[in-house]
Amino acid sequence: MVLERAARDPSSRIDADREPTPRTAPAHAEELHVRSYAHEWSYDLEVEVSTPDGDVVFETQYYLRPGRAASELGAIEPGEYDVRAVLDGDREAVRRCRIDRTPEGTAVVEVGNGVLSLTQGFRVR
Repeated sequence: MVLERAARDPSSRIDADREPTPRTAPAHAEELHVRSYAHEWSYDLEVEVSTPDGDVVFETQYYLRPGRAASELGAIEPGEYDVRAVLDGDREAVRRCRIDRTPEGTAVVEVGNGVLSLTQGFRVR
């Protein structure tokens, strides 16, 4: 119905003859992104970011409620770091990440159903 109305209305913003414009990534992205996919449970999450020499440059704790996310922007200088995440004090993930202010340089920590995931790169469609 909306497309039919748009086809009849010359002021419509829908242009079926034009190729869609690809979205571009934001100029800045967070250095750390944490997200919970849980539906019922909340989790305690500790995150520590350190240099390869072991100097801690950032550490924090999150209480992640179901379906919630949090991020850190401007808290970590661009560089190569060891990121450590601990879920509920007993599940741990460690990964070396190249952190910067692009989606590809975001350390991503995801939890859900008791599973802890630590990856580099935030997907942007």
